[in-house]
Amino acid sequence: MKRIKAFLPYLRKAKAIVFLSLLCAFLATGSKLMIPFLAGKSVNAMQKALEENSWASLDLSNLFLLMGVLLLVGTIFRYLFDYLTYLLGQKIIREMRHELFVATLEQPISEIDKTTKGDTVLRFVNDIENVQTGLVSGFASLYDGVVAIIITLVFMFTLNWILGLIVVALTPLSMLVARFVSKFNAKHFRKQATNQGLLNGYSLESLRNSEAVTTLGIAKDREKGFDERNAALRDATFKANLGASIINPATRLVNAMINAAVIFVGAVLLLHPSTSLSLGLAAFGIGDLSAFLTYASNYMQPFNEISDVIAEIDYALASFQRIQDIIHGPKDKNEGSIVLPGEIKDIKAKDVTFSYDASRIIIHHLNLDLKKGQKIALVGPTGCGKTTVINLLMRFYDPQEGAFFANDISTQELEKKAYRSHIGMVLQDTWIFSGTVYENIAYARPDASHEEVVNAAKQAQADGFISRLPKGYDTIISDSSGLSLGEKQLICVARVMLAKPEIVILDEATSNIDVRTEKLLSASFDQLMKGKTSLVVAHRLSTIVSSDCIVVLKDGETIEEGTHQELLAKKGFYAKLYEAQFQ
Repeated sequence: MKRIKAFLPYLRKAKAIVFLSLLCAFLATGSKLMIPFLAGKSVNAMQKALEENSWASLDLSNLFLLMGVLLLVGTIFRYLFDYLTYLLGQKIIREMRHELFVATLEQPISEIDKTTKGDTVLRFVNDIENVQTGLVSGFASLYDGVVAIIITLVFMFTLNWILGLIVVALTPLSMLVARFVSKFNAKHFRKQATNQGLLNGYSLESLRNSEAVTTLGIAKDREKGFDERNAALRDATFKANLGASIINPATRLVNAMINAAVIFVGAVLLLHPSTSLSLGLAAFGIGDLSAFLTYASNYMQPFNEISDVIAEIDYALASFQRIQDIIHGPKDKNEGSIVLPGEIKDIKAKDVTFSYDASRIIIHHLNLDLKKGQKIALVGPTGCGKTTVINLLMRFYDPQEGAFFANDISTQELEKKAYRSHIGMVLQDTWIFSGTVYENIAYARPDASHEEVVNAAKQAQADGFISRLPKGYDTIISDSSGLSLGEKQLICVARVMLAKPEIVILDEATSNIDVRTEKLLSASFDQLMKGKTSLVVAHRLSTIVSSDCIVVLKDGETIEEGTHQELLAKKGFYAKLYEAQFQ
């Protein structure tokens, strides 16, 4: 019920379409169900004419004409109902997909790191489609069924209230069966959706790293992992479908019981007309019983359809919940409200302690002082916390203790977007979007002129290879295009060049670039970082020998600090790292 309430706001936003579709369903169903009533009256009239031998005076043309008109009207409104339902579904899904996309972009990095890419894609594709077919179409069928039940009840009680009471008295049996199986289905449909996401994520991970899987010879291990996840999905799907397949036969058994009761009592009333009169009933003819049996079948048919729809709705609700988990999940909250009036003159880390999951402390009481114009380098063995420092500085995560300060203001008090606009990042992983080379560079400043974009590419030593592309700056590229890793990185560097940030962060930025290009970039980086604060993370220590200060991290703690020459003179941990790279 809670999840259904969460779905109602989407219907309220399209209330005009909802109202029209409901009206069309009412008119279509009402027109259709009026026909058996008129047909029954026609049979009664023919029975009476046969008994009284008055065929010559029998005129049923008006009744047949009316039934034809009702059939035509019902068909038209049924078409309109189906069309409006489809339109409603597309409108809701478009808005939901938009909300999901925005919410995914607004997720904090900590949440994104917990979810596999395959599971995220599954929410955009399978889960969205499940909501459309299960909830939108399902609820439309549910309403259509409820309308059919109500109108059918009216006609049944009009024909014979005793038979009507029999049908109503036995109806709860069908509802109880559907309810019991529905509760069983709900949890297994949720498990099915979850296991589907895990399987998709695992499959996508294996496919994206297929070269590594082949090189390492771990195809059998990955196959085993796939089989385990596939088996879990199979078990959940089997249990969910087993429950869904039980609903319809169970409700049909109840329907057969109801029809048998109606036929028996109806036959008694036909054979003993005096019984009907003694109960205050109008004359009950063969046509009335025929019409009533039609209504009894029509009455139970919506329950059968609803029982089928309930299984679809249960599955769709599980998918809807997964979508809502993202839409209403944690956001990259902008707790701060202060906007720095000018440039960032210095950044400090004061007694910062941080852990990703509380099981292992990554950063221990870190203290840093990055002054304007300085080039600070972070070095240390893998896993020492270098990239984590960047994550904390960018406020992708917040420390459990201590804080970072910009101009002596805690970064947690600063408005995130404004604060991050002062910083440019070039990471080991390239950020290439589908579009032209020009557009990829101009993402940093959409309002930049063509000359500024080209100059940024020249500074980043990217203009040479861009000019050799088939259409130059208008060449369409993507993350999976034929560009080398180094060329992609040069485009990312050009993007930062164009932004001209006050603070530059280079996290293994030259790891995918050859030595010659790296030397060419060094001069550009020096120019880019002149008068600015820069923070460089590098494994190749030759790239940071000119840094104003080198901070050596080990196990999340600062163990050494100084210039390249000072650290070599100490003959400590840094000196050993440096010497190891040239042995």
